[in-house]
Amino acid sequence: MKTIILLFSILSFGTLMAQSVEISGKYDKIGKFEKGVAIVRQKDKVGVINSEGKEIIKPEYDKITAFGNDGIAYSHKKNLVGLINREGRVIADNQYDYIGHFKGGNAIVKKNGLSGVINKEGKIIVDMKYDKLSCEEGGVIRATNADGTMTLIKPNN
Repeated sequence: MKTIILLFSILSFGTLMAQSVEISGKYDKIGKFEKGVAIVRQKDKVGVINSEGKEIIKPEYDKITAFGNDGIAYSHKKNLVGLINREGRVIADNQYDYIGHFKGGNAIVKKNGLSGVINKEGKIIVDMKYDKLSCEEGGVIRATNADGTMTLIKPNN
């Protein structure tokens, strides 16, 4: 009888141990999970995995910021900035020197010394032709032209 109990105990313990499964072991570092995803590092590049270990964004970026409440993160590659979402879709390619924070659904972008505005879908809504821009209340954008004159712009999102 003791042999049967011992055998049953060993089999039960073995079954419990077999229930844990490694879901990802190929990364040098796995960050803390936030909102269902974690930033991972593989060699000198970063990407994103979900809590099942599925690679959502391949480790090809130099840096990825934390995802905001809107599900958007800033990606950095070769000293240029882009935008990606939590599902792994590229919203804006890494082509900008700078992307500001979103205000009213729009963000100021800079490229080659000129400024423009994109929306959360990555669409350019104000052309990249101004020296300086600022997003104002009500969605109005104040632009400074190369000659120092100022213009108010109401974008059509």
